[in-house]
Amino acid sequence: MKTEWIRKTIQNFEPYFVAPIAEKNVINANENYFNVLSIPAVKQELIEALDTFKPQIYPKPMADDLRKALAEYVDLKPENIICGNGGDEMITYLLGTFLNPGDKLLVHSPTFDMYELGAETLGAQTIKVKDLAGYRRDKEGLLAAVKKYQPKITVICNPNNPTGDLLPASFIEVVLKAADNLVFVDEAYMEFAQKESVISLIRQYPNLIVLRTLSKAFGLAGMRCGYLAADQEIINAIAKIKAPYNLNAFTQLFAQIVLRHKEELFKVRDDIVEERKRLFDELVKIPGLTVYPSCTNFLLVQVESKHEEIFKALKEKDILVKIYRNSAELPNAYRISVTTKEVDDTLLEVFRKELS
Repeated sequence: MKTEWIRKTIQNFEPYFVAPIAEKNVINANENYFNVLSIPAVKQELIEALDTFKPQIYPKPMADDLRKALAEYVDLKPENIICGNGGDEMITYLLGTFLNPGDKLLVHSPTFDMYELGAETLGAQTIKVKDLAGYRRDKEGLLAAVKKYQPKITVICNPNNPTGDLLPASFIEVVLKAADNLVFVDEAYMEFAQKESVISLIRQYPNLIVLRTLSKAFGLAGMRCGYLAADQEIINAIAKIKAPYNLNAFTQLFAQIVLRHKEELFKVRDDIVEERKRLFDELVKIPGLTVYPSCTNFLLVQVESKHEEIFKALKEKDILVKIYRNSAELPNAYRISVTTKEVDDTLLEVFRKELS
């Protein structure tokens, strides 16, 4: 194939790569360990719904019933919601709707890779504001950059992936007031923080866009269901580039069932939060290791030595964590999804042994 056939903005593009997985305990992707189908009422409701389910019929283009259920969940109107195949697709739609070649995207750093990767494919420029020591966001630096550059889109991941840091809603409101353009807040992990959401500010700020997902606290990562919440005019604009039947009928059906059982899932969420606190307290005690406070279902950990050795030792225990190799922003780091006490105790055993 001739290289010139490829669009210029992606000729040197490195795709987001996910390696094959062989381990039994996969704690590298911030998935929820809990299977929602283990709730008898959820399973029964799904079985009954399948009696009238028609896979031969195209899904509703705007996922009308699901939009209504999600709007009720976040206390907005259905017109303020647009749904898609997980947060990744929603990020792609958002950037594809508003970014032109040469436009500026502002992010804090380190953060989720997909914002910069998406901007790069569109020929946009990414400006980064580096975190302060301890991976706390540089609020003054971020606000100054918004005022200086007035980027087309300012991105705030809150709580942040991969650091777990949470910014107060009051600061994000300051950013909204300072920005002439769009402010995009990724709240994929907000259910674990249980506070500080800015989604209610959509009524006041027409330049605010919030991303939410059912992949994390609701345990539907494999079903791919994410959604954007924003002013109706923004939603209508994003709908211009949305594929007509982007969210399949089964996901639309099952997501509504899961939302009706959110209280049971929030009990699991609370258990994960408690286990995160326990795991953090135990990791802090290990010499040669630094663990950072988190408001999510994962922890960021850095080691002073044996970076690769620890990763291999965990694999031998059938545990796969997210490892950051050759990263200037996250040297000698792992991101660890919080799951069960059994898995976490095995992980702690490996860290203690390798760093003793």
